[in-house]
Amino acid sequence: MPTAEWYPTYWTEPLSEDFTTDGEKVINISQALWRLPEKHDEILVLTDWQKWLIRHVLERYPDDYHDPSKAGRLRYKQVVISMPRKNGKSLLGALFALYGMLLHESAPEVISVAASADQAKIVYRRLKHQVDSSELLGHFFSKSTEHRGLWTKDGTGMYKVIGSNVATAQGLHPSMVIFDELHVAKEDVWTAMSLGSATRIDGLTIGITTAGDDTSNLLKHLYERGFAAIQGQEDLERFGFFCWEAPKGCALDDYEAIKSANPQLASGILNWESVKNELATMPEPDARRYRLNQFVSSMNAWIQVGAWSKCPDGRPTNPEVFAIERTSGWEYVSIVTAEMQPDGMVATELVASLNNTNIDEVVKVCMDLAKYGKPFIMDSNVLDDLGAALKQKGFRVQMTSNKDMISASNNTYSRIMKRELIHPRDEIVTLQMQRAVRKNSGESWRIARKDSGTDIDAAVATVLAVWFVETQIKPQQMVH
Repeated sequence: MPTAEWYPTYWTEPLSEDFTTDGEKVINISQALWRLPEKHDEILVLTDWQKWLIRHVLERYPDDYHDPSKAGRLRYKQVVISMPRKNGKSLLGALFALYGMLLHESAPEVISVAASADQAKIVYRRLKHQVDSSELLGHFFSKSTEHRGLWTKDGTGMYKVIGSNVATAQGLHPSMVIFDELHVAKEDVWTAMSLGSATRIDGLTIGITTAGDDTSNLLKHLYERGFAAIQGQEDLERFGFFCWEAPKGCALDDYEAIKSANPQLASGILNWESVKNELATMPEPDARRYRLNQFVSSMNAWIQVGAWSKCPDGRPTNPEVFAIERTSGWEYVSIVTAEMQPDGMVATELVASLNNTNIDEVVKVCMDLAKYGKPFIMDSNVLDDLGAALKQKGFRVQMTSNKDMISASNNTYSRIMKRELIHPRDEIVTLQMQRAVRKNSGESWRIARKDSGTDIDAAVATVLAVWFVETQIKPQQMVH
């Protein structure tokens, strides 16, 4: 059994100790030609664990295998690789794509798939950079483009990017498919691409991902197949599973546990102090999912118990924005102000809490606040009508999007955990902060109105106010 610290927690073992593999070809060509743009185009030097993984993923049946239909073929038809972020998943995807274009099948068709085409392009761009910057690789490829894909010199092979849409996936017959972040991929897209790839002699579908949550149905299913394959289920001999995962329930500062999930940390590439500091300011569900590679619930408390109360006491002296949020039936409306202080701290305060109100009454309150000459900010999905009414009166209004709410939630959380947010201990805000939950949204998360089980209008308004001053105001701009 292997003893190296970087070995995965779970993996499908090769058919023999001296197994045949195409991995050596990939290792040799990449270390000869691949340059790292993030390191001023230094030549790539693969770590031991990366070499190990490449060799195992590209295992072949021996030429004299007892089943002639498999002899000399790639062992795996489908492979799932699961590991935390910052362990080089996109590099691995790009190396497999290079293999698919040059060393795999004739007339190759390599497809990158992700939740969106932009996400899938992360892997594509890594390979594109190598082709564009390498004179030798340039001999094998025609001119690459940002949107139309990458073609071999003879025109018989191509590499392209698609989003996770079953309509675009159907009817394709790729020689290799690379799925990025399977935890947000759709089951019908994986099925369509896998079936299309299966029409090729050595068609290969590779999914590279971090752990998911209780909504990640495809990934949960593939994990089940992976564990069954590890246990030797005969019909899953051609399913590869390689997963790095920390022990369940381990502490977030447990070096040994976190090292076991992060091969780059075990290899000395990642700095432990940096990782530990990052974990200290991340929401626990994010830390466990993205750093420990553990499945989490899609719903969790938005901040740790007591974190809000540990922030410094105080209030704004020079309001810079008024953030407005309401409950679904206008039972409550909260208005929160915020101020970026010269030292970079953000001070917030609930300045109005209205009960059983309506747009007209809120407009009247805003007219009183207009004397400060500061903008009003609110969610376009919730208060579009109010925003329009305030604009008609000549007030400055900024409407936010779902993307803004994700950014606002993350920014405010970070400030709370680092105690860089000041508030006057308002009972309403404190109660709502303690009861609010977060909801995963694709690759990130946001504070969740509908799922919190209580009104969180004051908490959401606080999040928006903090986000506004963080993104619109710099400390040195403040004059007191």
